[in-house]
Amino acid sequence: MLTWQLASVLMVFLFTILIGIVAYVFSRRNRTSHQRIDDLQLQVHQLQQQLSYSQEELHEVRSGAMGVAAKVKDLVVKIGLMQDKLEEIEYLDPETKLYSQAAKMADAGASVEELMRECELPRAEAELLIAVKKSQ
Repeated sequence: MLTWQLASVLMVFLFTILIGIVAYVFSRRNRTSHQRIDDLQLQVHQLQQQLSYSQEELHEVRSGAMGVAAKVKDLVVKIGLMQDKLEEIEYLDPETKLYSQAAKMADAGASVEELMRECELPRAEAELLIAVKKSQ
């Protein structure tokens, strides 16, 4: 009977040790899991900071691009106005008007005599204008 009792005590002792070992293993796994969770939370936090920084940079780039686009639009308008003024000046200046007309006629293939007659140019200027237009 003593052996049976001794065997029972020994089994309870071994069972207690087994439960302790299992508890220890689970405790280590739990700590490891918590450490892993903490590491992942840190990574998430760092990624959120990077995302925030990238969003701020993107906002700055967009703002800059919109500013550049507005300036380009203004410049296009100004260039158009300048072209209109230049054409107006050319149209108002009779001498410039004749040379503009002569250049257009030379582009269209007019002869030296036609340029002299229509634009009242001297022969040398008419020949020079036609030679320049042919070289282009």
